[in-house]
Amino acid sequence: MWFDDIQHSLAITPSEGKAIANFVAAVISLDSQTEAKLPTTLREDNLPRIVFLSVSDSHTPAQVTLGAGIGVKIALEQAIANLQARLSTEYQPRWLKIDIVQDVVALERLNSVYPLRQERSLYGLAFEQQSGIAFLPEELLAYTLLNQEQRLQPKNITKYLNSRPLQAQEYQRLQNAQRLRIYRFRSTSLFTDGKEVVGMYRGHRLFSRIESEELLTAAVAGGQYLSRALSSEGKFVYSYRPKKDEVPDKYNILRHAGTIYAMLELYEVTRETELLQGVQRGINYLLPLIQPYPTALDNASCVVEKGYIKLGGNALAAIALAKYIELTNDQQYLPIILSLGRWIQTVQSKTGKFLVHKQSYPEGRVSEFVSDYYPGEAILAMMRIYALDSKATWLDTAEAAAKYLIKVRDGNLRDSQLTQDHWLLYGLNELYRHRANPLYLNHALRLANSIIQSQNRRPQELDWQGSFSQPPRSTPTATRMEGLYAAYQLAKDFGHQEEAQAIFEAMQLGIAFQLQTQFRAESVMYLPNPQRALGGFHRSLTNFEIRIDYVQHNISSILGLFTELKFGISPNR
Repeated sequence: MWFDDIQHSLAITPSEGKAIANFVAAVISLDSQTEAKLPTTLREDNLPRIVFLSVSDSHTPAQVTLGAGIGVKIALEQAIANLQARLSTEYQPRWLKIDIVQDVVALERLNSVYPLRQERSLYGLAFEQQSGIAFLPEELLAYTLLNQEQRLQPKNITKYLNSRPLQAQEYQRLQNAQRLRIYRFRSTSLFTDGKEVVGMYRGHRLFSRIESEELLTAAVAGGQYLSRALSSEGKFVYSYRPKKDEVPDKYNILRHAGTIYAMLELYEVTRETELLQGVQRGINYLLPLIQPYPTALDNASCVVEKGYIKLGGNALAAIALAKYIELTNDQQYLPIILSLGRWIQTVQSKTGKFLVHKQSYPEGRVSEFVSDYYPGEAILAMMRIYALDSKATWLDTAEAAAKYLIKVRDGNLRDSQLTQDHWLLYGLNELYRHRANPLYLNHALRLANSIIQSQNRRPQELDWQGSFSQPPRSTPTATRMEGLYAAYQLAKDFGHQEEAQAIFEAMQLGIAFQLQTQFRAESVMYLPNPQRALGGFHRSLTNFEIRIDYVQHNISSILGLFTELKFGISPNR
């Protein structure tokens, strides 16, 4: 029996899916406490079926086997037998994924060189029956058996099949075949760890109604990833590539500071000692990079990385250190924060515009580089410094910058043309509470409307709902949700209830999308080092790179929605 025998799909209800997962889990001893019995409807199924079983011990990549037979019960039993024959007696399964093949399309190809017409993360791929070769979408993606251009990757396929010599030989034969028959298939996917059973789409679970505890669990898992990624010297694993278990040699101190801030936000909620200890190590790594800068003002300083100062680097360092003082009441970093703020003030013109975004150190050559986001970060830094040192000059700097951005930079732009700047929304939320100029509130609502109007509400793919752009990415969604939370606080606190409700609904949709990009047990089980990736947020649904700022922004936005769902209050964050 093979894929061309699958002519009819098998409708599976949620209760039947749970029964299937529990049945297999009990047989392979996955610590399942449920009865190993399939319902009558499944036992009486008498059509050709193919199923895949993937199991992992949570430390090594999943072992994948296939079973086929008349009826899903026989197919499952065959897959279990094949799995048990393959695993050693010492192997202890912890995670189980079941794929029941549903829709199969046969494709005739002249050879294996030309690209296929399939999305590798949604469709599995099988070759002719004689080869016995079939791959799940998760295998195609995790091992790059099919690349982004949908081209087969012979070297990667051969390497992956090395543990199956007969199939490796068959694939060599297929490479030289003049004609090639390939089967593209979808499957119903179920995952269990012996405690819960969840349905899967594109290798991850879907989220609809989100509860506060689920959000906290996700944020904590992200924090645990960051804690593991932090060395004893306080330097993060800046970027991690889970598919190859590789760490590229690059760093960004600006994002280092932002990540410290997100860890402090999480610490504010959980009060976990490990988080605070990690933050302290991260601060110790940051401090030597803060250097004095000679200006007309005394005691100005700046964050220097690779011979350059960045406006955003100074701002985020000040924001992170200010949050540390707020939560610990440890005043030792206050002089440093004030000196960072003074440098920011020296690069602001009388119009409110920041004239320097990037500058060489110590020479002082000003780069032409301009960031859309650095001014918003600087405004927020001024507000956080003002909270510690109540001198009007900090508010004056923030206000001048905000007026420049709103009246000059964005003055003639339509809502759809605005830079959807979460840092500016953070800053406007806090600035308006001290200087209640309607200009700031109105612009925040314009930015929120711009974000909402560009959100994917009727996407071409089921799991794109709530995201931005096509195909969507994790962090651009997360940053917009951070900004929406700040705008939500303004709208709710100052009488704009209709706008607040629209913002809140957009936040729920966006964060539901973000949760799909967090590595959980079901999405790490095909990776070479499953434990290392757990809790991290990856770049997109199909790009598995984890970077600290991806995790940072996801944690911050998730905590915003958590705060509202849990407490229904609007704290200054």
